[in-house]
Amino acid sequence: MSEPSPTTHHRLKLSVAAGVTLLVVAFGAVVGLYVSRREPLSALLPSFSQIKTPHYLFSVNGPKRPLGIAVNSSGDRLYVTQSDGDRTVLAFDRLGNQVAVLKPPAKTGDMHVPVYVAVNPVTQDVYVSDRMAASIYIYSSSGTYRQTFAPQGNLGVDWSPMGLAFDSHGNLYVTNVAGTAPDQSGPHQRVFEFAPDGKLTRTLGEGSKLNFPNGIAVDSSGNVYVSDSNNSRLLVFTPNGSIAGSISGGQGDSNLALPRGVALDNSGRLYVVDITANMVKMYHSLNGSLVLAYTGSFGSQGSDDGAFEFPNGIAVDTHARIYVADRDNNRVQVWSY
Repeated sequence: MSEPSPTTHHRLKLSVAAGVTLLVVAFGAVVGLYVSRREPLSALLPSFSQIKTPHYLFSVNGPKRPLGIAVNSSGDRLYVTQSDGDRTVLAFDRLGNQVAVLKPPAKTGDMHVPVYVAVNPVTQDVYVSDRMAASIYIYSSSGTYRQTFAPQGNLGVDWSPMGLAFDSHGNLYVTNVAGTAPDQSGPHQRVFEFAPDGKLTRTLGEGSKLNFPNGIAVDSSGNVYVSDSNNSRLLVFTPNGSIAGSISGGQGDSNLALPRGVALDNSGRLYVVDITANMVKMYHSLNGSLVLAYTGSFGSQGSDDGAFEFPNGIAVDTHARIYVADRDNNRVQVWSY
């Protein structure tokens, strides 16, 4: 076998040198992040391995100050709550064409503002929270009003539903924004879990001093993710009700200011809408735990494509599409990978 030529030796040296340089640059970037943000290196490393972020696709224009969004199991129906105009819920197909209007029961009169919306994965019924009317309305997938949800059991506080989510068995999770601590020291709000028949089965967050909990999501293991909005944090409750993970508030990129909508995708990515930052922040669990590492964000403030003005709700379908309620731009933005 002939020996490599001098030219080949030179190229090998250049390749090795380039590789070493890249390693030095990467190490320097990690150290720089650590120095600037003072976060554990274990929480910074995933940002290199999961750097992929979604890109803007298109917008669905027309909803009046949209707040909540939900998408059905097949991904062909998008439901959007309107907090202005006639304050109904609009249904769109996958291309953004309006196909139905979900109207509140006539007895509510003008005292109604739909906030969040969720689709029961078992029945495909659509649930809409109305904080002003202290109600949750249930509709068929086509938009026909069926009934008003009647919680069964001792809630311990006034009924003031906000965020909605379902697990794979059709159990309903509701963030409730009424309640004050017994010693009157501050908010004492909580999260309720209801069985498919409406019976209260579990209460979360009683000792956590939740303050205006908003968005909520449930993963396949039964862990519950709640944006504790006015406390500038997100909490993760395990099936036994303990807190096993959190994202805190603060000035760093990974921290939250005023979190609202929450969603999980099939790859385990967690999306949190930060309304004052005008962006969606993304997190991923470390080594399958409930320790959440920041992996990036998308969006900025403004009215151009890909920019937000006070975004609120978020939903993810099974086709890797992400839907964000861009409230003050009166539209829903669609993103994908």
